[in-house]
Amino acid sequence: MQFHRSIFLSDMHLGTRWSRADLILDFLETHHAETVYLVGDIVDNWHPLSSNWKPAHHEVLQRFFDLPRNGTRVVYVPGNHDDFFRNYIGTSFGGIEIKLDVVHQAADGRRYLVTHGDICDVFSLRAPLLARIGSFVERMAIGIDVAQRYVLRKFDQPEWCGLESAINRTNAVIRKYDHFEERLTHLAQSGGYDGIICGHFHQPALHDRFGTVYANCGDWSGSNTAILEDSDGRLELVRAPEKPAFEPAIATDYNKEGELPLAV
Repeated sequence: MQFHRSIFLSDMHLGTRWSRADLILDFLETHHAETVYLVGDIVDNWHPLSSNWKPAHHEVLQRFFDLPRNGTRVVYVPGNHDDFFRNYIGTSFGGIEIKLDVVHQAADGRRYLVTHGDICDVFSLRAPLLARIGSFVERMAIGIDVAQRYVLRKFDQPEWCGLESAINRTNAVIRKYDHFEERLTHLAQSGGYDGIICGHFHQPALHDRFGTVYANCGDWSGSNTAILEDSDGRLELVRAPEKPAFEPAIATDYNKEGELPLAV
C-alpha cells in the first residue's frame, strides 16, 4: 500500500472496449491519497456505452464514490469525451466535486492549474466534427488491429504490426506540428501558475522544458500512467505494471516504439 498527498488520473474511457479497468482497479487498490483528481474522459460518451460496459467499469466508478465516504477528497474535471458532466460544473455528486478546472496547491507551495487539456487542442476547437470522425476512424482501425492480432495468436502465428505502426506514424506527424505542450504551459504561465496538470493527449509526460512544469497523466488504454504528488510536493509520473488483458487489447511496447496514441 502506498500513500500519497494527491493522485491525478485521466482518460480512462470507461465504456469502451480498450479501457483497462482491470489495471485501474489494481492501481486504486495499492495507491491511496488525501485528494484524487479525475482529469477528464473518465467515462466515454462519444461511443455507445451499453455494448462495451462491463462489471469492471462499474466497479471503478463505485471505487470513486467510496473514496469521499472514506475521507478522500475527489475532484472531477470533465473532458471532451465526458463533456456531458460539464452541465453540472459547481455541483457535487455523491461527494465528488465537479469543476471546469481547479488550482491545486502542492505541499511545497507551488500552484498547478488542473484542466483536461482540450481547451488547447486546436483541432478539436476549430473542427469538432472532424475530431469526432477522426476519433471514430482511429478506434475502428485499433479494433481491426486488435481483432487480427487475436486471430493470429489463436493460430500461433506471428503478430502483424503494420496497422498499429501506421496509426502511430500518423499521430506522430500530427503531434510534431501541433505544439500543444507549449500552448498549455503558456496558459499556465499567463495565469501565474507554477505548472499545469492535464490529460487529453494520451501522452504521459513530466518536464519543465518550456519554462514551467508540464504534467500529462497519460491514459488507461495504452500507457496506463498517473501523476502522483508525495508529502513533500514532488510530482512523479508512474506506470502501472502490465498484465494480460481480460480480452484482446493492444500490447505495444511504447518504450521501444517511442509513440503513444493521440486522443482527439
